[in-house]
Amino acid sequence: MLSKSIFLGLLVIVFAYLYTKWKECLAENQEESIILFWNSSIREPTDQFSHIAVGINCNLDLIVSGVALLSSLEKGRGQPLDSVALESIDDLANTFTYYFSKGSAAERTFKSKEIYAAIIETAEKLEEKEHYIGGNAALMAVNIAELFPNKKIQLIGPIGPVLKKLLPHNVLVPDDSLIDKDEVHLIMEYGLHEAWQGLESPVANRFITSYDESNSRLTMLNKFFKDLGPFSPNLVLVSGLHLLETQSLTYMSDKLEEFKTGLQNIPQSIPVHLELASMADEGAVKLIIDEVISQVSSLGLNEQELTFSSYVANGPHSSYYHSRNGQPEIYKISDMVLWLLKTYGYSSKNPRSRLTRVHFHSLTYHIIGSLPDAWLNSESAVGAGTRMAGRQACKVDRLSPPDIELRIPQSFQLFSGSDAVTFNESKPVVSWKREGFQFVFSPVLVCINPLKTVGLGDAISATGLMYSQFDPSYKQ
Repeated sequence: MLSKSIFLGLLVIVFAYLYTKWKECLAENQEESIILFWNSSIREPTDQFSHIAVGINCNLDLIVSGVALLSSLEKGRGQPLDSVALESIDDLANTFTYYFSKGSAAERTFKSKEIYAAIIETAEKLEEKEHYIGGNAALMAVNIAELFPNKKIQLIGPIGPVLKKLLPHNVLVPDDSLIDKDEVHLIMEYGLHEAWQGLESPVANRFITSYDESNSRLTMLNKFFKDLGPFSPNLVLVSGLHLLETQSLTYMSDKLEEFKTGLQNIPQSIPVHLELASMADEGAVKLIIDEVISQVSSLGLNEQELTFSSYVANGPHSSYYHSRNGQPEIYKISDMVLWLLKTYGYSSKNPRSRLTRVHFHSLTYHIIGSLPDAWLNSESAVGAGTRMAGRQACKVDRLSPPDIELRIPQSFQLFSGSDAVTFNESKPVVSWKREGFQFVFSPVLVCINPLKTVGLGDAISATGLMYSQFDPSYKQ
């Protein structure tokens, strides 16, 4: 009896081992199938953008470990409390703790120039640190310059001497865009399952903070629109509006009016993309939603920005902003993208709107919703964006297991009320139509040990745009 029990026990162990290996092999086969699909199906559009104007926020990033910095500041784990703006090191510790526990990217500004300068001084003394190109605009320009070196790219923003040296040679920077001293932003990164005083991060991500006078006041806004004429772009990418959050609503409103006037002077045949970033002030976000997004052709945003927009503007699943934890549910995101397009986008009921495209990106998947008459090649665009996410996070030219993994559920709803679909790795890009809009979905092959998380959204949006084709005749 004993020998039989031992035999059965060994048999169970062997089967468990073989099952584990089978699961690992299956996972690797899934990921390889997705990579093969991307490589064989992603196509550049027949009519590409050739002159790309990019602005407005540019800065120098100082990248450090968030946990290491707080330890050097003699601050441990704070209370998980979010702050709209940071006034002390305690606020920094609390807000970092809040987003570390959620695994969500966020960006907050400091009110005190002196406290922020002291934090930067401490960060510069850390053994492991990196200086890098920062600011959504600069990162989008660099991404396009590296992927498409033959394109003409103009970058407008507050560009200091260190940042200027880091930019690729094929990014044109007019003289009136140069400033004497770099604006430094602090990037506090954390890894997947990083342990910190009883907490564990569910994903690798980053928390960004800054004290930035040039970008927060959009001092380059007039110069950006002034320099568009001589450059003659056929694609315009704009970012940085989120930094106005630190200003009064009156100042922000005035700047947004200035922004809208500049946009209205851009011909309808030239698409304008607005890249959003993390914000916490409800009034500021509502102002951007009501006044700005219908003035742009395309919108890029992540789960924090999309769910918060739905929350402040009474969109679908508005309570999801507070209840969401970890990977955002696909059908809820799809519903919110549709809501943006229907409520603020171009239609016969809203013919003055330019908005015809929304590119949502998260750690594990992307969705592009668009008016199919205005935007072509969207399947390749979403595939190229998701492929870029893994490549940039791992800092590799080619993705391959075991460095990456698929993290989406094997079965999910595409939108509220739809039947669940089973994910098919041989056809990972899924397309469907809702109320006249086309939606395309692609999973991300998530980098298991990412080397850099900052700038992923900007690289994703820029890549997706460069693989998209715009047809200005959609209004005819």
